[in-house]
Amino acid sequence: MRTMLTLCAAAIALSAAPAADAFCGFYVSGADGQLFADATQVVMMRKGTRTVLSMQNSYQGPPENFAMVVPVPVVLQESEVKTLPHGLFAKVDKLAAPRLVEYWEQDPCRPQPQYSDMAMPSAAMPRRRAKGKESAKDLGVTVEAKFEVGEYQIVILSAKDSTGLDTWLRQEKYKIPAGAEPYLKPYVDSGSKFFVAKVNIKKVKFENGRVKLSPLRFHYDSKEFSLPIRLGLMNSQGTQDLIVHILSPGQRYEVANRKNVTIPTNINVADATRKRFGEF
Repeated sequence: MRTMLTLCAAAIALSAAPAADAFCGFYVSGADGQLFADATQVVMMRKGTRTVLSMQNSYQGPPENFAMVVPVPVVLQESEVKTLPHGLFAKVDKLAAPRLVEYWEQDPCRPQPQYSDMAMPSAAMPRRRAKGKESAKDLGVTVEAKFEVGEYQIVILSAKDSTGLDTWLRQEKYKIPAGAEPYLKPYVDSGSKFFVAKVNIKKVKFENGRVKLSPLRFHYDSKEFSLPIRLGLMNSQGTQDLIVHILSPGQRYEVANRKNVTIPTNINVADATRKRFGEF
């Protein structure tokens, strides 16, 4: 059974970055400097109305305190959010990668050998109150939940007005991208909550001079199955990479509002391909 997955990207966002995919949210910096998200890996698991969303993001920017904002359909609690080891995404990516398989033709008339029963080895499965003149209540912003997970200090917000949410984030000393309000508005109008994850820079690991965030995973129940990417376009330097793996029992998914391209599979290749399969 094939089902549609909606990538929530507005027309205005698409016109700003043609054919661009994006990080599921946007970064807000607590210090001067620009932050950019240039690649995201997402693993979505879906069963019934339960969605489990795991994401691993890479970004470029100063290592000062910053945060990221992701719209979610419900108020998340601490028990529904956790960090994941980095190696998990590498395993998923490896399992989903193209494979080169070699078969030998067998003589149909040749008697098949008989083997005695034996056990075969099994393979390993691979906050601070705003100092501005307006309070959160005046701005229509409510802190629904607050907790810490790994290096993340998480706040779940609801908002009655996108301008108020924009103002609240700025009053909390986050230098959000210019023109953020129009991107926030569709999510606020639809009743989405906002997953704001500050990062404690003292707990963050560095790799090759770049901060490496722990992947985040959270789950929720919702009839709608969509991936919020509109906000991520604000951090884009152009085209971004978005790799989405969807796991669901007995179902396949395709994008509902983007063109789907089928990757050729089960094709015969020349023997020379084995030495240059990566390039192929």
